[in-house]
Amino acid sequence: MKLLNIIIVFFSIFCNAQNKELISKTYLKLQNDSKSFEQFVFYGFCNCNDTYLYTETFEDNYTTTFNHLEPLPRFFEKEEIKKVLETYHNKYKKRFEGVQNSYYNGYLIVSKCYKLYNVSNKNLKKAYYNLLSNDRLQKEWIEDYMRDYLDYYFIKVQTE
Repeated sequence: MKLLNIIIVFFSIFCNAQNKELISKTYLKLQNDSKSFEQFVFYGFCNCNDTYLYTETFEDNYTTTFNHLEPLPRFFEKEEIKKVLETYHNKYKKRFEGVQNSYYNGYLIVSKCYKLYNVSNKNLKKAYYNLLSNDRLQKEWIEDYMRDYLDYYFIKVQTE
């Protein structure tokens, strides 16, 4: 019985170490993955437009990329991504007040959203890194998804 307990403890430590290594590799790859960052930026642009134009493009695009087995929506639930994007957006909300208060112009709103959510924006990149480095969210990553992402980029889904 004692031997069995020792084996179980050793095995759990070994599995935990392997999982941490897998999370670390996945995190590093996501950090340098320009396509996933571009998706994050596009989600931000869609969320910005949804806020002022009352559309549902964020949800539609999240669902589409999720169904196309892209890694970013498979690793992070839409609520988590949206929370990070809204925190980022709230810092720059004043840019939109003048447009909304003086007159309603959809083109100006889209143009301001485009400027705010741009791949060259360093503050947006920091928000992306904050999302990636959230330990609580990393613990929810599915091991098979991480392996698929590291090996093939797209996530394979088992169907019956």
